[in-house]
Amino acid sequence: MYDWNALWREREAYRTGYDIQRNDTNELADALRAKLIHPASTASQVAVYEDDDRYILVGCDNGPQLLEVMKHGLFDITLRFVSEDEGQGVALPYVEIHVDNLATEEQAVWRAETRIDDEGRVWVGKRTLDENVLPAMSFDDLSFTDNAEFREELARVWHEDLPQLRPLIEAWFHHGGEIGAVDEPAHYGDAERVQQMCDRYAEIVRREQAQLSRMFSDDELRLIAGVIAGIHFDSAASCRGVWLAVEARIIEDELDRQHQIDAEALLAKMKALGYAQEVALIEALSPLR
Repeated sequence: MYDWNALWREREAYRTGYDIQRNDTNELADALRAKLIHPASTASQVAVYEDDDRYILVGCDNGPQLLEVMKHGLFDITLRFVSEDEGQGVALPYVEIHVDNLATEEQAVWRAETRIDDEGRVWVGKRTLDENVLPAMSFDDLSFTDNAEFREELARVWHEDLPQLRPLIEAWFHHGGEIGAVDEPAHYGDAERVQQMCDRYAEIVRREQAQLSRMFSDDELRLIAGVIAGIHFDSAASCRGVWLAVEARIIEDELDRQHQIDAEALLAKMKALGYAQEVALIEALSPLR
């Protein structure tokens, strides 16, 4: 579900000392009044306990330590520019902000049509990118919608990440709805511009991969990796529809039985992936060539 050891390292400043008389971090369920859900396999690993509202990570860095992680704080926010019809009933193109929290089993989506007016301003819903004003996005069904950390991250995505989509949005309108129809502009040959684009691509992939690691189990990722290993993604278009290859191998080789996973659930998750998520999945699991 989560990379618990990575979470332990990332939140080092939030750990607290813990006085225990036993050496086994896997035997603290009664003391913590929580259920052990992820035993530590070695002394360098963390044990994870769970109650209704939080996860409790127990490790032994410089003595026993606890890290409490509130479930409502383990949300992911994904920003997408959607330029192909995905059957959502929103006019193309549109911006989609997807909120997912596997810990609380909640998710919600906000979508808004994009357009460019006669003055060249880019609109997302009822706001322009230049206004720097966060619109009233309805996430009322989320239990953590009023959480300060969530609202701050939502604002950061709107103010910092969304403006980076401006070139894609403008390209869609300036080239008849075909982003790929852009000729090779002169500035693509500028080393600084190319590096900027590569940095943005890497950040997009990193963010998507962080979400994907929470969407798929280790066994599911191993199955997908085994399928991808035999595919050459020679073009950008070839990255779309990875689930078709996975479905074919499941039917032919019964990979779901080999990896002991629910094939129907796996394919449902893969079909719901956006293009950027599929690219991130390929980048994470494809062997270096």
